[in-house]
Amino acid sequence: MLLSTTETQRRTEVDLIRGIALIFIVVDHVNGSVLADYTIRNFAFFDAAEIFVFLAGYSAGAAYVAMEARHGASAAQNRLIRRSWEIYKAFVLTGVLMLVFGLLLALAKVPAPAIRSTEAPVFMAHPFSTLIEVFSVARQPFVSDVLPMYAVFILFAPLAIRMARAMPLTFVGASGLLWLMAPMLTPLLPSSDGNGWSFNPFAWQLLFGLGLMARLRPDVILPRQALVRWVVTVLAVAVTLAGVLLAYLWMRPHVYEPWLPAWLPAMVFPLPKKSLAALRIVSFLGLAWLCYLAVRAGWVARLASVMGPVVQIGRHSLFCFVFGAVVSVVIEGFTYGIAGGRPPRPIALGGDIVAVALLLVIGGWYGRRKEGRKDARREERREERREGRKEVRKAAA
Repeated sequence: MLLSTTETQRRTEVDLIRGIALIFIVVDHVNGSVLADYTIRNFAFFDAAEIFVFLAGYSAGAAYVAMEARHGASAAQNRLIRRSWEIYKAFVLTGVLMLVFGLLLALAKVPAPAIRSTEAPVFMAHPFSTLIEVFSVARQPFVSDVLPMYAVFILFAPLAIRMARAMPLTFVGASGLLWLMAPMLTPLLPSSDGNGWSFNPFAWQLLFGLGLMARLRPDVILPRQALVRWVVTVLAVAVTLAGVLLAYLWMRPHVYEPWLPAWLPAMVFPLPKKSLAALRIVSFLGLAWLCYLAVRAGWVARLASVMGPVVQIGRHSLFCFVFGAVVSVVIEGFTYGIAGGRPPRPIALGGDIVAVALLLVIGGWYGRRKEGRKDARREERREERREGRKEVRKAAA
């Protein structure tokens, strides 16, 4: 996940990994999903959210550097601020859609667990105050809860980028200290229930910051000596294999409870996602290093060349995230509605296939639409330049 190839390759590889993460997010949020048994959370001590946030930091750094090179630092800063506003609007849209679709499922008496997560029951009881809480990010319905944190990170990214460039070690140290203090800072977050956000931004900024560093100062965080790189690789393999074993046990407490003392699992499980547990970070970084080696070897680029629709999902991640959130709720409602309860595996697998297919089709369509508009604008600019040159030649004659 830490990239050091050409700019074009970086973009394609990042988009591929982010596209896979978004597919994982969709199926992970469908209760009863069969494919959710095979996403990254089943083989490591983290899930797609860590990938999404880390790559958000990497992409923010890449976007800033590219815009700065073309139009200057001020334009780059303004672009990130506008992006933060776009993410906030996407959160509001997603939150409202969750309320609406949850309400529709409730009125249809579909026994889907997602109804409660969409905040539809609260919305039915207090519609106006619920909407106000959504707009003020105090209430963050089903799936949408990562977006307010993402918007905050992008808003403060210009400041973080300046610090990461000028004082990289101080930046990493300050980020680590803020992560340690995150539980104490939770009361500062607007919250309808007083428990803070599902993703504590004071903790998760550590992964976003590491993503920034991976793009801006890889010389600081990547080992350069061959021996050190070999040791890091061995440790990464060990951490990843341990993660596979422990994740297997994590999902199956009946396996270890009969023969392990009660105090031992309590030291490891559960791993709080809200405050980004240390073991989640270690597990993520181990696999991230192995992904970096795969990128260096060209494997990820070759994979991206045959997975174009997934690349498009990652390239247009904000649109696909909003669409995927709706798909998660609709597919869960559909499968639970057909089965009259938790769906059997054949029905659940059919729902998974439909969900992934919809995401791939819509992601590809949106990507072609965006690229077509860009091509049209480029052609218009070229035509304007040609007309301008003609006018200059006429005036000279």
